[in-house]
Amino acid sequence: MEVKQYIIINFFLVFISQGCNKIIQKNQLVFKDCEIYSNNQIFTGEYELNRGDKYVLGKVLKGKLENEKTFKDEILLMEKDFDSCMSGFQRVFNLDGKKKSEGSFLNGKRSGKWKYFTKDSVYFVLY
Repeated sequence: MEVKQYIIINFFLVFISQGCNKIIQKNQLVFKDCEIYSNNQIFTGEYELNRGDKYVLGKVLKGKLENEKTFKDEILLMEKDFDSCMSGFQRVFNLDGKKKSEGSFLNGKRSGKWKYFTKDSVYFVLY
């Protein structure tokens, strides 16, 4: 009985602590040497940025950017998964939610072989 109580209590504590994560504005963060800080401390959490009709949501773990998503009218337009500073894998979607393209990026620019999806075809472009 004690083990079940312990598991249930721990589950709720984890659930509550995850639910209390607040999203802060991107301009409150400091990006320095590929690490992200808030109040002079390594940042873990989520940030947001409103750019006119677009909304950006980023996830950071121990100062490293893990994921960034861009939305327009609650529709996902772009998703970037970072594997290191300014490099990773990106997916681009149209306003219907269909994937338009995907591929790697390096230093914020497309690199390597990218897939482009049009109607019934897939074609590749090398950057």
